[in-house]
Amino acid sequence: MDSHDRLQNIAQSLSIPNAQRHIFLCAGQTNDRCAPREHTNELWRHLKIRLKQLDLSTAPPQWKGNMDVDPDPVPPGSGTVLRSKVDCLRICEQGAIAVVYPDGTWYAGLDIDKLDLIIDQHLIGGEPVEELAFAVGDLT
Repeated sequence: MDSHDRLQNIAQSLSIPNAQRHIFLCAGQTNDRCAPREHTNELWRHLKIRLKQLDLSTAPPQWKGNMDVDPDPVPPGSGTVLRSKVDCLRICEQGAIAVVYPDGTWYAGLDIDKLDLIIDQHLIGGEPVEELAFAVGDLT
């Protein structure tokens, strides 16, 4: 299997072609100026668990990351939300920080309750949580 086919199979298995939203959360950062690392890591764990419970994200297949195993094609999962943990979103103030694309809605000062509101209203409902947003940079 060539590298292009391998990546296509991985993307398909993660439901990337079906994604409607992508949330980037500053977590596990090397410099925790905006929020304590323990807090952002707790938010990241909560985000992963909640998205899986709601069947919004697709778990990676068993061969994930093992270059010795061919990533055989698998049917796409039902997930419509991608999630990425990022080291820094360059705001470095009033964290934890997250941004949701494609809308480009930026959120600050996150805790579990605020993150749940973003999941329910924005990631599921498609409506940004205006009272939590501090910037919008729509890239569509």
